[in-house]
Amino acid sequence: MSSSALNDPSRPLGACGYPVSFLEALAHLHRQAQHGGHRAGLAVLLVDNLTMMMSGYSVSAAEAMMQQIGEVIEQHAGAACFVTRTQRDQFGILIPKTTEEEMAALCSTLQEAMRSHSYRSHFGDLHCIVSTAHSLLPDGEVTSEEILGRTLVALSEGGSPFTVEDRGVQSREEMGLANFLGQAIEAGRIRLAYQPVIDSKTGKVAYYEALLRFFSEDGKIGSAGTLIPIAERMGMIGVIDRLTLDKVIKELRHDPEVILALNISNLTTQDPAWFAHLKEEIEKTPAIGPRLIIEMTETAIHRDLKHAAMFCAEAQALGPMVALDDFGAGYTSFRQLKVLSVDMVKIDGSFVKDLSDNADSRFFVKTLLDFTRGFGLKSVAEFVENGEVAKMLMELGVDYMQGYYFGRPMNFRGWLKEG
Repeated sequence: MSSSALNDPSRPLGACGYPVSFLEALAHLHRQAQHGGHRAGLAVLLVDNLTMMMSGYSVSAAEAMMQQIGEVIEQHAGAACFVTRTQRDQFGILIPKTTEEEMAALCSTLQEAMRSHSYRSHFGDLHCIVSTAHSLLPDGEVTSEEILGRTLVALSEGGSPFTVEDRGVQSREEMGLANFLGQAIEAGRIRLAYQPVIDSKTGKVAYYEALLRFFSEDGKIGSAGTLIPIAERMGMIGVIDRLTLDKVIKELRHDPEVILALNISNLTTQDPAWFAHLKEEIEKTPAIGPRLIIEMTETAIHRDLKHAAMFCAEAQALGPMVALDDFGAGYTSFRQLKVLSVDMVKIDGSFVKDLSDNADSRFFVKTLLDFTRGFGLKSVAEFVENGEVAKMLMELGVDYMQGYYFGRPMNFRGWLKEG
């Protein structure tokens, strides 16, 4: 079966909503495998954030990206395979002769290729988020359409957390935020705020966490918190995390004493372009490496422990420390934390806020602190909002504390005498 060019998704559809040509090719492949006594393969690749990209940029930009994705799939699938656009956000891949190991390897290769591939826009390099699933043919007495159904079920069960929302109708408010985000990035209406992190032994500022802020055309400054999930679905989070990195590095170069931490998206831990930029900047000014703390969340571990561990090791080799943010919220196992080899953990604020009133939270925080000390890691307690909680944390042996009790995020450089 020869490789096909990308087909128009508006061509005739079968009863299940998939192109007739694809269903016929799948049935033909199924018969060939049955009669030939060998295994064939079906893989489906879903672009999870296509709807958001169409809404945030344009249909033509999203279609141009899909065209590129199809070409990347054909390049990795090989000339003997049949690759076609089966839905607006899906590609179907048919492989004449294969094994389970080869199918799994192909899907893994495609996932990796999509992490590395970017679509260049006037905003910067945009990235798509994809999910894959595969099945072998034949499978007993099951028909080809039933195998397709099983594959799609597997795709929905193992897909990205953005899939359901992207397939739904986006709210007017969310689209407004998406437009604001794009305009703010284009106009450069981005800055950093800084929140102090206190050394519990000395009471002095150990370092500052740099937090991203956007400001509107009238100058009002707002948190980026609500915009980050939208940026991830738009494929723009790489642009934002790079802008944040550039601003933090500029501050580190400007002041040789300050230590700054920055948050990165879970998707960025798997973005080779962001890491290459980090490496390039540290190689220009090696002294900034040890004064940079990169914070990643537990979700990154659960998405891909292998990549998270590799990211930690490679970042630490450049000089920065790596912190695991929101520790405890996802119940990272002892084994996972050992594999990661992070430098510090930030205890999730939900356990810290009610420390003085909740015996379960006190026990949990004490357990986490004993756990981190056993691994030789530094600990940070977030959301410290009053003196009573701060005192309890100090008695429990926490290394650092952060929260409104010590200082809110400041829209100026708190470490400079002139503010």
